[in-house]
Amino acid sequence: MAEQEFGEIIAVEGPIVKVRMRPQSACAACGQKGVCFAAGKYRVLIARAQTGIHEGDVVSIDFPSGSSIISSLLIFVGSVSVPLTTWLIAELAKAPLWLRVASAAAALLVYWVFLISLNRRLKRSGWFLPRAEKTKGGSQEPAQ
Repeated sequence: MAEQEFGEIIAVEGPIVKVRMRPQSACAACGQKGVCFAAGKYRVLIARAQTGIHEGDVVSIDFPSGSSIISSLLIFVGSVSVPLTTWLIAELAKAPLWLRVASAAAALLVYWVFLISLNRRLKRSGWFLPRAEKTKGGSQEPAQ
């Protein structure tokens, strides 16, 4: 399931765009709108863009939930399962307690280094960013 909002392109930097987001109709009733729009009447969002988007275009922003689910699994499930698996392998090999603890800690450290390098690579690709797609009206306000 994806959440969708509308905004206006204020800057284009290759495949990445900056979008000015205004409060939507649902924001009026939300008690947390001060968090989203703390600086004033709009917020700036960074998103991936399709080709053919220019400054001033009105776009719809899709927030896919898939990348959030994958990130949660990698961080939380992996951080538990990797050391636990290493512990069990060391236990099956009848290693002493200090070696089981050390191997589980080393496996966790290696896993975190892997996650940090993966995070840096994905930041460069913009994989986790929301997607900006041009609305049918082009540079006109979307129907609300």
